[in-house]
Amino acid sequence: MSSFSDAVSLEAQPAYSDSPEFDKLNADISDTLFLLNNNLVTLGRLLKAAQNTGGKRDVVGRAIDLADETRDRFKTTGEDLKRLKEWDDTNAAQRFTQQKLGREFATALSEFQQIQKRLAAHEKQEIKMDKQAVLESESRGEGQQQQQQLQQQDVMTQDFMNQSETDQHMTLISEREEEIRNIEQGIEELNEIFSDLGTIVTQQGTIVDNIESNMYSIAGETRSAASELNRAARYQSRSRSRQCCLLLILVIVLAVILLAVGAKTYLRWHLPW
Repeated sequence: MSSFSDAVSLEAQPAYSDSPEFDKLNADISDTLFLLNNNLVTLGRLLKAAQNTGGKRDVVGRAIDLADETRDRFKTTGEDLKRLKEWDDTNAAQRFTQQKLGREFATALSEFQQIQKRLAAHEKQEIKMDKQAVLESESRGEGQQQQQQLQQQDVMTQDFMNQSETDQHMTLISEREEEIRNIEQGIEELNEIFSDLGTIVTQQGTIVDNIESNMYSIAGETRSAASELNRAARYQSRSRSRQCCLLLILVIVLAVILLAVGAKTYLRWHLPW
């Protein structure tokens, strides 16, 4: 029972890692990217709903608030990703992780930039229409003032109401113009982050290409060396074969000579002359 409990306890422990800080940063970035992609889906739906409802303020307001939150998350994640990509002494698996997260971040950021541009364009169009409506309202008010000169009190009341409504519209328009400026500023800031990360990705891509090139070069040199060794081995084999043949010939010649000498000696001693 004790051994079983010990085994379960060991399995429950986290896996050993040579770089726990790298792994934690990787996990944090991955989790944030998941949230960012969910935000992008929601933003797309809100923007579509705003376009279908004629720019309903509560829908547009939710989209702008979520865009602000998403923009801040992108900035934070960009800094984390920069730290991850500048990590020293990375192995092949970690370099793969860096490249993978970099591509995922770039894809999500590009999509968010497009959404921000669409949101800003939508707001600009709505502001243009609101300003036009205010101008038309002011024109109608001036016409009514000329037609109702005999009813001075009513005209003054109507003018006050028209001016109050106009001021309210202009205040809302100013707020929306400020929102547009924030969106456009956010686009520029994220473009800088994207540019910085793009440079790092390019540099790392060059490093990876150089590593792969060196690996292919080493492999080619290894194959060339192996070919030379095989050629040398075949040469040595043929050389040994020649040496064996020469040795065999020498042995045969020596044997013939010895036999001839032996036969001559035998005949000299045993045959009468």
